[in-house]
Amino acid sequence: MTNNFSIKARVASHADASAYLKQPGDAVIVDRQGPRWLIMLCPCGCGSELPVNLDRRAGPAWRLYESPKGTSVYPSVWRDADCKSHFIIWRGKTLLFGPRGDDWWPEEGELSEAELLDRVLETLSVHEQSIEEISDQIAGSVPWDVLRCCRKLCRKGKVSEGSGKSKGRFSRR
Repeated sequence: MTNNFSIKARVASHADASAYLKQPGDAVIVDRQGPRWLIMLCPCGCGSELPVNLDRRAGPAWRLYESPKGTSVYPSVWRDADCKSHFIIWRGKTLLFGPRGDDWWPEEGELSEAELLDRVLETLSVHEQSIEEISDQIAGSVPWDVLRCCRKLCRKGKVSEGSGKSKGRFSRR
């Protein structure tokens, strides 16, 4: 299932966010000298406000990517309480996970797919790297696009993906 994701405002405190949240996927950024929180209405429609930490100084945090193609957040959001939704925010859409494969990946990116595949392959070494580490080295990339390319390169036999705790980490063969 795909819903629109829309940042409705930037506010100074969490208390100011609720007034802007009307529909599933509506979001507000709490910005105090930089993005601290993303507050959103859960995209599943349960009506819950969901705070997503964007400040690494406060512990594990998600990363916010804003571009002309839309806002992305990495990694996925997985609610372990209430509705138990699991979704990604990619290019202005929330994509709820379900029994599907790669069919929900959009075809367009900041870089052309061929260009990004080449850049990912150039960036990879024989040592495993996370999607974030790879994406950080490729200007204009979003981790979701890099993940897609890494998985395509795996299917072509050019790249290996770790297993177990190393799943989601990739290396050149």
